Amino acid sequence: MSSPALVIELIDLAVGYRQGRKTLTVLKNLHVDLKKGELVCMVGKNGIGKSTLLRSIAGIQPPLDGQVLINGRNLSTYSILELAQTISLVLTDRIYAGNLRVKELISLGRHPYTNWLGTLTAIDREKINRALEISGSQDIQNKPIHELSDGQFQKVLIARALAQDGDIILLDEPTAHLDLPNKISILKLLKDLCDQTGKTILMSTHELEFAFQMADRIWIVLKEDDLISGLPEDLMLNHTFEKLIDHEAINFNLSTGRFSINHEKKWICNLQGDPTGVFWTANALHRLRWDVIQEETATRIKVNKVNGYYEWEIQYHGQVYKHSTLEEAIQTLENIINA
Repeated sequence: MSSPALVIELIDLAVGYRQGRKTLTVLKNLHVDLKKGELVCMVGKNGIGKSTLLRSIAGIQPPLDGQVLINGRNLSTYSILELAQTISLVLTDRIYAGNLRVKELISLGRHPYTNWLGTLTAIDREKINRALEISGSQDIQNKPIHELSDGQFQKVLIARALAQDGDIILLDEPTAHLDLPNKISILKLLKDLCDQTGKTILMSTHELEFAFQMADRIWIVLKEDDLISGLPEDLMLNHTFEKLIDHEAINFNLSTGRFSINHEKKWICNLQGDPTGVFWTANALHRLRWDVIQEETATRIKVNKVNGYYEWEIQYHGQVYKHSTLEEAIQTLENIINA
């Protein structure tokens, strides 16, 4: 079985800005690629150069050095029209669309294929309707753009990119400013697009936990000349991901893939019982500066599940306290430490 074709290749690439005689290099020595049908998430600190790299791959900003190959061909050899038919770019900023309605904005994605009058053919209309369907935007297709929620607007921009029908979609933080349900909806939509259409998607994001659940590959930008690409699981297991969040206030649990805030611990306890109840009880205890250990301690907590509900039993120097809510149990612990 042959390997998937390389859709994007960066070869010794340097990106940045030229200001008169001065050159500001943002990223350099980049050697990385994307395969057909992959969803790739690019992560890194603010200001490290992710947006600059996306613009350079899209052909909006010329590279300082090296090459960008699109489908094996140097980006510099593409005409503006060829690029528009190959790459779709979705930015975070909300655009002014006047009185345009959803379907009209999505129709603009067909501009690289229409004549100078912008006349839509039957094929154009088919692509537009397909984009509406895949993005789940049929119900709002006649709605004015200015009436859309942020989540709806992002879906419409993605639908416009779909109507443009290039092999590649580049997105700059598409879930920024969205609530949790809309973040998940957009990320799932992008993953489904790769699976259903074979398009290659590269997106920058700060949604680290979701990125590691949904991306086929992760690009981690650590510093100016250090971009590491790999499977999410490999980047976890070889500790590369931990370099991205190297901060004394943050703890990352490799076993659970979960972030937590490092609180200075003041008290210790032993915690046992139902796994789910223990997990959320430990979450509350850590926030309140308790350290949960396996050894026997003066304070012992057991979480039991009875008829679908949780009960907390606290043992302290021979005294036993039973509670039906975690809030009550925590109040008992506060009384113990303040006695």
